[in-house]
Amino acid sequence: MWVDDPELLQRIAEFPSACVVVSKQPRSKRHVERLRKVAEAVKDAAGFPVRAFSELEDLRFYQGGKAPLLGPGSPQEYIRLPALRTLGYRKVGEHLVPILHTKMMLLGELWWHGEDGLGGVADVTGFTPHRLWLSSANGTESSRRSLEFGLWLEDAGLLKAARRFLVEVLAHSQELDPDSDGLEPDLVVPDYDDEAMWEAMVALADYDADEHDSEDDA
Repeated sequence: MWVDDPELLQRIAEFPSACVVVSKQPRSKRHVERLRKVAEAVKDAAGFPVRAFSELEDLRFYQGGKAPLLGPGSPQEYIRLPALRTLGYRKVGEHLVPILHTKMMLLGELWWHGEDGLGGVADVTGFTPHRLWLSSANGTESSRRSLEFGLWLEDAGLLKAARRFLVEVLAHSQELDPDSDGLEPDLVVPDYDDEAMWEAMVALADYDADEHDSEDDA
């Protein structure tokens, strides 16, 4: 349910790009102190770029509790998710809640190039999975004293399925210690100012037409 093994946290923090999602933790005194130590261990970690996954690149963080409104002049955002995030329901009292009980890691290549699919100049980032780690260990310090099992897999079908699953986990995840006790992601599909977008397209079309007429006159 948690990741508190010091060596594992150090590896996560040192990795060029990494994001680990764990079950949302309670806020008892013991859990709060545990959370503080974990957060401190990864405070300088690089995190992971959202745009590496095409399914997530259009998502934005809520602004003032609402989906942000984007128009033609809105700046492009390059969101990096922190190295540790949470998912699920916070356990309050003695009531049991569903937990993220999947112990898996998808290792791959984070790549970049400067050309889109049509040959135009673009800032393109992607992720190609290479190996999938499945294990019984929780990533806790105490798991080192247990008899655990793990294996690497490279089957193309499993890599594809794992990528799809983990992208969904990231899409529905929250910050490390959110105020919410429930399953409300802090990433959302933004709203678009359709009228402003249309006006910008018309203005661009008129500009292109004027440029074309000027070239013909010359």
